[in-house]
Amino acid sequence: MPTSLLIASLLAAASTEPSTPNPLAYFEGAWTCDGHFEPSKKPLASAMVFSRDPDTGALLKQHRDAAPGTYKAAETWSFARVAGGFRATIADGFSGLRWYASPGWEGDRWTWSRQGAGEPGEQFVYIRTGPTTMTVDWMISRAGAPLVLGDTLACTKA
Repeated sequence: MPTSLLIASLLAAASTEPSTPNPLAYFEGAWTCDGHFEPSKKPLASAMVFSRDPDTGALLKQHRDAAPGTYKAAETWSFARVAGGFRATIADGFSGLRWYASPGWEGDRWTWSRQGAGEPGEQFVYIRTGPTTMTVDWMISRAGAPLVLGDTLACTKA
């Protein structure tokens, strides 16, 4: 194989989706979650359903808090070829549409981060604790303060 062809092949391979066939596969399915808000310690329960869109390969997430909670969100997670990482959108009735970035799995952690002009910094940290269990921590920073825990959930896949 000519050197130029080899280099072109290597560059093309380096710019494709990560070598793991489906790094988001762990999340796929229905999850039930229990936790609490910080610092009030009020209980929180949620249902999350992750499904792969067959046409785009994106992971679609529906998040619904159980009553008396009112949070509902629709999310889209996908690999961003140009950015070399992952991007997500979250749409909800409280904040509207927000954009997040993630490098992907770092050990057993998947972290979505957001920092924007005039917006609070946020992180959603998904921690794989077993084949069918995870924790989800929502962290927030207001007015440039360090991130603090806003709520935490322990989740089990059905």
